[in-house]
Amino acid sequence: MPHHMRRRPALFGLNRVGLLNPNLLNLGLLVALAALLPPTLARAQDDTPLLRLGLSTTAQVNSNRALDAGDPGSTTDLTTRLDLLWRLATPIQTLDISADVGLRAASGAEADDLDTGIVDPRLRLSYTRRARDAELDTSLVYQERDVFASELQFDPVTADFNLLDTGGTQRLLSFDTRLEMRRRAPFGITVSVGASTVRYRDTTDPDLTDEDRFRAGLDLRFDLNPATRATLGARLSTFEDFGTPEGRRDTVTVSGSLVRTMPNGSAGLTTSYTDTEDGNRFSLSASRSFETEGWEATGTLGLSRETSGDIVAIGGLDLSYELPRGALSAGFDRSVRSGTDDQEEEVTTLDLGYQTQLTPLTSFDARVSFTDRNATGAGDDGQFGTVSLGVDRRLTRDWSLNVGLEHRFSDTTSNGRVNDNLLRIGLRRDLLARR
Repeated sequence: MPHHMRRRPALFGLNRVGLLNPNLLNLGLLVALAALLPPTLARAQDDTPLLRLGLSTTAQVNSNRALDAGDPGSTTDLTTRLDLLWRLATPIQTLDISADVGLRAASGAEADDLDTGIVDPRLRLSYTRRARDAELDTSLVYQERDVFASELQFDPVTADFNLLDTGGTQRLLSFDTRLEMRRRAPFGITVSVGASTVRYRDTTDPDLTDEDRFRAGLDLRFDLNPATRATLGARLSTFEDFGTPEGRRDTVTVSGSLVRTMPNGSAGLTTSYTDTEDGNRFSLSASRSFETEGWEATGTLGLSRETSGDIVAIGGLDLSYELPRGALSAGFDRSVRSGTDDQEEEVTTLDLGYQTQLTPLTSFDARVSFTDRNATGAGDDGQFGTVSLGVDRRLTRDWSLNVGLEHRFSDTTSNGRVNDNLLRIGLRRDLLARR
C-alpha cells in the first residue's frame, strides 16, 4: 500500500476549502466529548464498573532488530508495561478508558537507537450509546510509539502499512465518531467523521514527517427484500504531509454493492470509483461465500483500472476451518488502493494461521505472513514477511507465561534482503476488580 503536498498553516489540511479552522475543530471536539461524557458519568453512579490492571514483563533478543543491511549484531531489551481498563456499562451505553505505559532497558548493538526509560504511553477513550434504532460510537486515542525498525509497521488510522528506515518517536492523536441510524428499518444511514494528527521527534529519517488527515463517510443501506441488500457509500479523505513538496492530497471514493443471502452463504457484486490527485481509479469485483459445518470460505475476483490507465486483476480468498481444539486459517488478497499518504499502490498479502489448545492451560499458535507492496507511481516498494511460533501457558488464575520465536525478513530495492530472528519471553499478571 502506498505513501503520499504544499506547506500551509492548516489543521488537518482543511482551511484551503474553508471546511474547518483550528479553533472550530478544537471547539467541535470539546463539544462532542462534553455532550457524550456527562450523561455516562452521571448514570454510572448506580452501575457496577470493571477495573482491570495488568503488569507484564517481556525480555526480547533480536539478531538484527533494525533489519539493517549492515547487520550490526544482536540487541536485548527488557520492557515492563503497566496497563489498565476501566469500564462503565449499562444496557444502553458503555464507557471504556484504557491506558498503558512501558519502562525499557536495552543493551547490545542497537541499544543507542532505542528509547529507554519510560516509553510508548497510550491512552484511549471510547464511548458507545445504543437506542432502539440507532447507535453512536466515539473514540479518542493518544499514543506514542518507538518506530525504530526497517519494516512494514501497521498504521491503525488508515489500516495501511508504513515503511520505516530509521528510528524516532511517533505521536498520534486521533478522533473518530460514527452514527448509525434506522438500524431496524429497510433503509438505513451511517455517518462517520474522523481526524488525526501524527508528529515525529528524535528522528533524522526524511520519510518520517508530520502528517494531518481528515476523513468523512456516508453509507446508505437498502434492504430490498429479506435476502437482498444494496449499499451506496461515499468517502472523503484529505491528507497533508509537511515534509514533502506535494501539497495536500484529496481523495474521494464512491462505491456500491449488492449482496444476496443464500442457503449456504452469499453472493455479491461491488464497484467503486476513486478520484485522486494522480487521476481516477475504477474497480469491479464479484464475491461468493460458502459456509458448511466447520468450514467458511469467501472468494473475490475482479478488475481494477489504475490511475495510469493500466488494468490489473484483483481478488482474494479467505478460508477458515474449525478443529476440535483449535482452528486453521488462510487468506490471500490482491488489491489496488490509496495507502497511508493517499498515493496508489498494488498490494499482495498472504496469511496462514494455526491455533490449538494443547492442554486446558496451554495453547499454541503459528503464523506465516507475507506482503508484497508496489507503488504504481514513485514510492516505496518491497517484500516483507514473518514466521512466528508462540506458546501461552496459564500458570495460575492471575499469572500467564508466553514464549515466542519469530523470523522476519525484508527485501527492498535500497537494502536488498535482510533477516532478523527474535526470541521473546513474557510474564503477565491480570487483576480484576469491581466496585
